[in-house]
Amino acid sequence: MKKILYILPLLLLVSLYAKGQDTLKVQPPFMDTMDSTLINTSVFNLLSQSSGGNITVNQTPEVKGAFERYLALQSAKKRNGYKVLVYSSNAQSARRVSASVESSLKSAYPNLKVYRDYKAPYFMVHVGDFRNKSDAMKICYELSSEYKQAKVVKSVIGWYAF
Repeated sequence: MKKILYILPLLLLVSLYAKGQDTLKVQPPFMDTMDSTLINTSVFNLLSQSSGGNITVNQTPEVKGAFERYLALQSAKKRNGYKVLVYSSNAQSARRVSASVESSLKSAYPNLKVYRDYKAPYFMVHVGDFRNKSDAMKICYELSSEYKQAKVVKSVIGWYAF
């Protein structure tokens, strides 16, 4: 009988501990997708545009001013992130080829930032400013059919508002 009295609380503690270890993480639906057309767009400007419905936001001008000052301060900061390296070469024709790769990427992907850099002796073309590697991998996979040497690299990226 005494053994049961000792075992019962022990089983209760073990079951409570196991329940507390439930590691199922639910990710909100907005975490996977982001509308790239909204990057660097003020939410206040979006609310003021007419889209068929009526939205009324009552706020003081100080709130809007504080938000705009915050965006201005943050936009000057740089963050660690990822870019997709699409082209890198030190051949004699590398300057011309990198310029053509840059222009073709800008026309094919107008919503992505395209960077053309020269770090002696290489001419490079990078695409995008990604905060996490999975977003960069999606674009890299899409570009890899046309650009065989496309790969994700760590880089310093610009800050952008959501």
